Amino acid sequence: MAFFSDLHIHSKYSRATARNLDLENIYHAAQVKGITVVGTGDFTHPAWVKEIESSLEPAEPGLFVLKKPLADKIDAQLPGSCRNPVRFMLQVEISNIYKKAGRVRKNHNIIYFPDLASVKKFNARLDAIGNISSDGRPILGLDARDLLEIMLEVNDQGFLVPAHIWTPWFSMFGSKSGFDHIDECFEDLAPHIFAVETGLSSDPPMNWRVADLDHVRLMSNSDAHSPGYLGRNASVFNTKLDYFAMKKSLETLDLEGYQGTLDMYPDQGKYHFDGHRKCRVCLDPDETARVDGICPVCGRPLTLGVLHRVRELAERPVGFVPENRHGYTSIIPLADMLSDIFQVGPKTKKVTRYFDKAIQALGPELDILTQYSYDRIQTAGVPLLAEAVKRMRTGRIHVSPGHDGEYGKVQVFTPDELARFKGDRPLKMTLGGTPIEKAGIPEQAVAPQGSPAESTLPEQSRATAVSSSRPVLSSPNVAQDPEPGILTGLNESQHRAVTSAASAILITAGPGTGKTRTLTARIAYLLTENQVSPDRILALTFTNKAAKEIQERIQTVGPQGGSCVTAATFHGFCLSMLMAHDDLTDRLLEEDTRKELLKAALVQVTKKTTGQSRLADDMDLQISLCKQRLLGPEDDLSDAGPDPVLLKQVYAAYQQKMQDHGGMDFEDLIVRFYQLLIRSEPVRTLVQERFAHIFVDEYQDLNFGQYELVKLLAQHSRVFVIGDPDQSIYGFRGSDHRFFHRFASDYPGCEQIVLTRNYRSTQTILDASFQLMSKSRPDPGTQKIYSQVNGSRKLIIKETATETAEAVAVGKMIENMMGGMSLDAINARKNEDGEDTSYGFSDFAVLYRTRRQGDVFANVFQKHGIPFQSADRKAGFDRPQIQLLLSFFRLMTRRASARDVQGLSTHFQSQVPSETRQIRPERILGPVWDPVRDKPGHEQLAVMARFLKIEKTISRDPLAAAAYDRIQALARVYDDPDEFMNRLALDQDSDLLANGVEKVSLLTMHAAKGLEFPVVFVAGCEQGVIPFARTGGACDNPAEERRLFYVAMTRAKDLLCLTHARKRQMFGVRRKMQPSIFLTDIEARLTRQETLGRAVPDKKQPVQLELF
Repeated sequence: MAFFSDLHIHSKYSRATARNLDLENIYHAAQVKGITVVGTGDFTHPAWVKEIESSLEPAEPGLFVLKKPLADKIDAQLPGSCRNPVRFMLQVEISNIYKKAGRVRKNHNIIYFPDLASVKKFNARLDAIGNISSDGRPILGLDARDLLEIMLEVNDQGFLVPAHIWTPWFSMFGSKSGFDHIDECFEDLAPHIFAVETGLSSDPPMNWRVADLDHVRLMSNSDAHSPGYLGRNASVFNTKLDYFAMKKSLETLDLEGYQGTLDMYPDQGKYHFDGHRKCRVCLDPDETARVDGICPVCGRPLTLGVLHRVRELAERPVGFVPENRHGYTSIIPLADMLSDIFQVGPKTKKVTRYFDKAIQALGPELDILTQYSYDRIQTAGVPLLAEAVKRMRTGRIHVSPGHDGEYGKVQVFTPDELARFKGDRPLKMTLGGTPIEKAGIPEQAVAPQGSPAESTLPEQSRATAVSSSRPVLSSPNVAQDPEPGILTGLNESQHRAVTSAASAILITAGPGTGKTRTLTARIAYLLTENQVSPDRILALTFTNKAAKEIQERIQTVGPQGGSCVTAATFHGFCLSMLMAHDDLTDRLLEEDTRKELLKAALVQVTKKTTGQSRLADDMDLQISLCKQRLLGPEDDLSDAGPDPVLLKQVYAAYQQKMQDHGGMDFEDLIVRFYQLLIRSEPVRTLVQERFAHIFVDEYQDLNFGQYELVKLLAQHSRVFVIGDPDQSIYGFRGSDHRFFHRFASDYPGCEQIVLTRNYRSTQTILDASFQLMSKSRPDPGTQKIYSQVNGSRKLIIKETATETAEAVAVGKMIENMMGGMSLDAINARKNEDGEDTSYGFSDFAVLYRTRRQGDVFANVFQKHGIPFQSADRKAGFDRPQIQLLLSFFRLMTRRASARDVQGLSTHFQSQVPSETRQIRPERILGPVWDPVRDKPGHEQLAVMARFLKIEKTISRDPLAAAAYDRIQALARVYDDPDEFMNRLALDQDSDLLANGVEKVSLLTMHAAKGLEFPVVFVAGCEQGVIPFARTGGACDNPAEERRLFYVAMTRAKDLLCLTHARKRQMFGVRRKMQPSIFLTDIEARLTRQETLGRAVPDKKQPVQLELF
C-alpha cells in the first residue's frame, strides 16, 4: 500500500517546541495531514519514553499504535474523511558537537529502532556519555561515527539518517561545521548510511548534482516543532506497514517500495539564499560572488545559504538527472496557501476556519494538495483554493527566498489578482486545464511534480564560488606549533634561551610567551646538539599535565630516546626516588584516610571527641607548612603557629599514627627524600651525578623545601629555571616568589632572559591584564608583553542578579557563541568584526574562586544540557559511589581502614570486625572474590562497580563519572595495587580534565594555572569573592589575589568575559555584593559593559555579542 510518512518530529520535551506536542496531538495531526507513519521523536528523553510506554502499544513489526481508548477519543473529534490508520516509529534526533580534522563539527542525526528494549539499551549508553534528560534532542560531544557505532552495537536493525544535510550550522554537509563527503563524517561505517534527509532548504534536483549522494535515498520530513507543522515535508512509501519493509526499501534502493518525497519549495527554507536578515539583504550565489561575499549594507561577511553550498560540492550541472532516481512533488502547506488567499497570517482564526472547512469537506491535507481533482477541491467552497492548488502543482507561484534564518515567503496570487477577485476588477479564471490569465504574475520557473528541473536562478561556477571559510580569531601560534626542526619558529629571545651556553639560566616568561615550548626546545637541543644522554636530564613541574606535556613535546621535536628524560612533578619525582633508593615500604595515604588519622591524633592529644573540626583544619595546614619548611615535630616550632606546644604534640601523634598505619602523607615525600640526600652521601652523589641538567618549571611557585631540594640537586649540575613572579599564586600553601628573585644571587653569573611576545591572547586581553598588574609594580612598564594575535577589541563585563542568573547567562553566551546549540539559537554567532565564530564546547572554560561557585554552574549546565567537565578532584572522589568503590578496592588489596570497613558493612548490611588487619576480603566479597582477584586492576574495578550496582549512578553524575574514568585510566597503567594507589594519591584537580572531549571546563582559578582556552568566563568578580575574604573580613593577601585574577584573565585566547552578581549566597547568608575593585583597574575603552538594565552602547565599535 502507498502511504505518506513523516519520520522526523519532536516532542514537548525538546527545546522551542509546542507544549501540546504529545502523542495524542501527534496522532490527531497525522490524521488531519494524511500521515500514515509518523516518528515518535525524542525517544532518549526519560519522561517521553514513559509516555511512549503508557500511550502506545506494538502493532505491525517494528511499529506502534496509540492505545485504543485514547485513539477512540480522538477519532470521535475528527471528520470521517480523515479517519485513517496511524502508526508510530521510534525515532530521535541527536545533536553531535565535536572536533574532527581540526574543525568544530556540528551535525544532527536521526536514529530509528524497532523496539523499546533497544531504545532503553541505547539510552543507557548515551546516558553514560552526556546529559539526555534536559532536552528531547540531546546534545552530545560525540563523533557522529561513534554514535552510529553505538547504535549498531545496540541493534543492527536500527538505522541512522543524517538530518537536514545542508543546513549551514548543524548538518553533515553544512558550510559552517560540516564535511564534504559522507566518508569523511562516518569513515569506515559510511556503508551503513543508506538514506539522508534533504531538509527544508533543498529538494531532490539540488541533491542530484552531488555524486556523493548517488548511493543513498533522499528522505524528506517535517522536523516539526508543533503538531501543525507535521507533513510540511514528507516521504512516500509503497510497502506493508512494517518497520523492516520500510527500512529495506530505503536500504536496497527499491524504487517501487520507496517512491519519493513531498517537499516544500526549497526557496521557502530559511537558509536557501545568501544574505543578512538584519540588513534585509538577500542574494543568489552569483550576486554574492560579485560582492566578494561581503554584505553591501554593513560590510560584514554574508551568511551563505544551502544553494551556495550545493554549488560548492556539485560536480554536475543544473538539471542533471541520475539513473535510478525516485520522484518528488513540490508542495505549499495548506495553511500558507490560505494565508496568501486571504492575506492574513497562517495562524489566524480565518485561516483555521477555512482549513477546517476544507478537510471536513475533502479529507486530509496532503491528499488535497497532491491527489484530488480541481473539480473536487472546488466543492469544498473555499474561495480560490482550487486555483491555488493548480498553480502550486504547475509551478506558477513566486517565492521570496529564505536567507540567514528567515523563512521564504510564498505568493500564489499577486495583489492585483486578489483585488480583482474582491470585485474591484474582473478576474478571468477557468479550471480544468484551461489556461489562466497571468495578470502580470512575477513567474519563476519552478519544477512541477516529478520534473528534474531546478529553479532557474543565476548560476555561478564552482571555481568562482565564495569560500565559506572564515578568518580565525587568532593568528598562527608560532611558539606553540613550530615547523619541523628544534629551532624553527623560535623568536630571538627564545632562540637565545635554547642555545645559551650558560650553566645557570633564569627565564622570566609571562603568560602565553611560549614557556613550555622554550623549555622543551632547550631539552631537545641538548639531546641533539650537545649529545646529552636523556637519562641525565631532569625536568620538575608542579602538575602531572605539565610533566606529560613536556614528555610529549620532547618526543615530538627531539631525537629518539627523548622519552627517557625524567619529567615529573616534585612529589612524583621524590616518590620514585624513595622507591628506588630507600627501600620504601610505606604507602602514600589517600586524603580521606590521612585526615581520619589526623583527627584521631587530635582526639588523642586534646581528649575531646567533638567540636574539633575547625581545629583539625588549622592543625592540618600548620603541619603541612612545617613539612614544607623541612621541620619535624622534634624541631623548633615556636613561630609555626599560635599554639606551638599543641602543634608539636598533634604533629608527633599524627606522624606516629601514619607510621602505625604503614603510610605517609603527600608532604612527607619531599621531606623524606631531602633527608635521605642529606644523611646518605652515596645516594646524594649518585643522584647528583645522574642528573647533570636540571630544569624547573614555574619556579616562582617553589616553597622552601622544594627550593632547598633544587639547590641540593643542582650543586654540580647545569640548571635552567623558568617562571613568572606575576603568576605566583600558592602562598597559602607555602610557595614564595622571592625565591625566583633570589636565583641570581644563588647562581652568580647566571644568564637572565625575558620573554615578552605573547602567542596566546589578544592585545586587548593583555592590555587589560597589564593594567591590573601595574597597580602592584614599582615600575609598571618593565614587564609588559605584547601580542600580534587578532581578535575581539573588547572584553565583556557582565552584571547579573544572582549567582544562578550568572550561570544561566554564561550558558546562554556559550550557546550563542557556538552559533547556537539548536536551529533556534543562532542569531548571535558573529564577533564584533562580523566574522563567523566556530567554537566547540571544549573551547570554553568557566573559572571561579571557590568550589561552591562551581557547584552552581554544574547544576545549571546539567539542567540545561550543556556538556561539562569539572576540575574538582575532591568533589568527584567524595561522591559516595566513588568512596564505596575505593573502599572495596582497598579491602581487596588488604589496605582497608576502619572507615572503609564501616562503609562496606553498611552497604552490605553485614557485621565485620573493627580490627581491619584481620579482615579476609572473601568474608565480605563472597562469590565475587575468586573471579576477580587475579585480574588486572581496571578489570577488577569494573567488576566491583557492577557488583556494587553503582554503574548507573556513576554514569548519571558527571563528577563521579570523571573520577571513575580517572581511576580506570590509572589502573590500566599501574597494575601493582600499591603503585596504583600511590599514583592516585598524587592526582590533582586538573587531572580530571579529559583531553579530546567536547565539554565546557569548570575549574577554580588555581586549577586553571597552565591551561588556556579560546573563551574564558571569570565568574564572581565581586568584593569578598575576588579578592577573597572570609566571612566578610579583610582579604588575607591582596597582592596574591591580584596575581590570581591576572592568571585567570590570561587563560583566555580570543574572548574574555568577567561576570559579577548583585546578590550571592556567602557563608550561608544571602548578601548584596559590590563589583570587584580589580574591575576598576581596567580602562573603560577596553570593556563592553552589560548591566541588568539597558546595555551601554559603544559609539565607535559594533556590539561584540547579542547576549540575549
